[in-house]
Amino acid sequence: MARAGPEALAKLQETIRRLRSVPQLREKSPGVFHLLGQPFVHFDDSDGRLHADLRKVSGTGFDRYPLDSAPEQRKFVDEAKRRATRIGDE
Repeated sequence: MARAGPEALAKLQETIRRLRSVPQLREKSPGVFHLLGQPFVHFDDSDGRLHADLRKVSGTGFDRYPLDSAPEQRKFVDEAKRRATRIGDE
């Protein structure tokens, strides 16, 4: 699984913009976000299919989210916001 490059990230411009608006997150490099100094989300490109790996609330791994459609992207961002708030409050 390859990290998403600039062309792939360009397809996720709105999703990334929404993540940048989450105050708890810091974008360490394009499309790679950290929360409290720990990796939180990054994007992968597998044969033209985009996925986001989002850190579990427990901190023990990541969940994979497909990002092929606008509804999938919205669902992912909503979950990322929920987890960032929950982890940040602990």
